[in-house]
Formats: sequence, C-alpha cells, structure tokens
Amino acid sequence: MVETFYTVSSCPVSVALVTDTHDWPAAPVLESLEKRQPELILIAGDFLYAAPPRVPGRLKMQESGNAAALLRDCASVAPTYVSIGNHDWMLNDLDLELISSLGVTLLDNRFVSVDINGQALCIGGLSSSKFTAYRHWRQSQQVSFLYPEPDRTVWAHRPEPETQWLDTFEQQPGFRILLCHHPEYVPRCLSNRAIDLIVSGHAHGGQWRYYSPIRRQWQGLYAPGQGLFPKLTGGIRGNHVISRGLSNNTLIPRLNNPPELVYIESNTLKQSNRISR
Repeated sequence: MVETFYTVSSCPVSVALVTDTHDWPAAPVLESLEKRQPELILIAGDFLYAAPPRVPGRLKMQESGNAAALLRDCASVAPTYVSIGNHDWMLNDLDLELISSLGVTLLDNRFVSVDINGQALCIGGLSSSKFTAYRHWRQSQQVSFLYPEPDRTVWAHRPEPETQWLDTFEQQPGFRILLCHHPEYVPRCLSNRAIDLIVSGHAHGGQWRYYSPIRRQWQGLYAPGQGLFPKLTGGIRGNHVISRGLSNNTLIPRLNNPPELVYIESNTLKQSNRISR
C-alpha cells in the first residue's frame, strides 16, 4: 500500500479518502490513519464484496467482518462518512441500520452539515445507481427474502444516479464535499454543480497501469463504466480526487498499481509533498 498526498487549496480540514476495500483486512489502513490523524475520513463506497451472504437469513454486514471492523475503527480515529458503491448493491434496511450503529455517518443520497474543528462543512454521499436500482426493484417484489435474486432487467439499461437532492445540497453554506464512488458520474451529471470537493474510487487505477510517453503520465488500461484506456482512474483533476483503491476483487492482478490510501490537505496545512505515481 502507498500513501498519496494531494493538495486542494480551499479544503479547510485534512481528509483521508478510503475506497474499494471489498471486505479485505484493513490493518495497514488503520495503522496509517492512526499515524496521520486526519480530521475527517471519507469511505467512498465498495467496502463490501458484491455477493449475497453465504448463510441464508444472515445479514451481509454481519458476514462482512472486515468491513464492519474498518468502519468501526475508522470512526475511532476521526469523524467518518460513508457512501454506497456498486459492490454494496445488496444492502437492505437492516444492513444500513447496522452500518450506522458502528459510529459512522452513512450518506445514502443525502447530506449533513457539520462543524469539524471550527470549520463548517456540508458532506453528501451520492449512492451508486446499481444500489438504488436494485432497491427500487426489491421494494416492488412481494417476497420475504432478505436478498432476492435480482431480475436480469434491473440493470439491463444503465441506470442513472439519483441526483435531485443535489439541488439543495449545492445551496448549503460551508465547504461542500461529495462522496461519489463512480468517477464517470462527474462528467455525466456533476461537472456544473457548485461542489467544492468530489472524491471517488471504483476504477481501481485502471488495474494495469502503463506510462504514456505522449501524455507523459501513468494511465490505466481498463475501468468499469469507462472501458479501455479510461481517463478517470486516479489522481486529481481540479476539485475531483480519485483513489486507485485498496484491494483487488478480480483474478486479474494489479500491475504497476499498488493499493492506495489518499490524503487531502490544503496548501495552508502541513504538506509532506510526496505524491506517488
């Protein structure tokens, strides 16, 4: 795991961005967080692995011990805010209640206004459309199962995220931060929004990273939602910070692409000035 440090000049607090842990053991992450002591921790989706529980009648969050430990331990370091990614699609209301009981603030298409160390913040979480599409479908079914198997039509057409609530969010006072697991949502529906900082994951750095002599930078080979040679796989673009994520949930190894824990600070805060490729 590498630590990457970015500067967002207007950000009034120090932030840790945690994404794509996929229920993996998070000891290195917690060791880094305890050492760095950020003022705010943002978990931008995919803290689970996308599969229903193995034991019928058991909650997904009860089975996902590493994910629960991550959320609970992060909350012991700093105020922690969590949004929902595509791998978290099966979460039901009981799972969401369990997540909230771990000491974190769950942001499921909603925002909260908070004061952190004297700084006014408004923090929102845009849920993955895979989660919201499945939730709407599940509510339409007359079944008693905790996790009914989704009909193939649920995701047949690429569903859009539910962005109506952002109209109110972007009018709030304070520094506005949005957790948005999917980086490809930003050019599609967020680029014209009055949001000060957007944080994402999902693309896993493009899985295989190679150096482009034309662009003079490292690039990813493939990302879900973007296809081959994706543009949004990691790094910082204006007010948009993308983490390459902290685990690997496929049989394809990460190449030139170590797991990444991101830290964000303003240029008025102490900087380490070390940015990994």
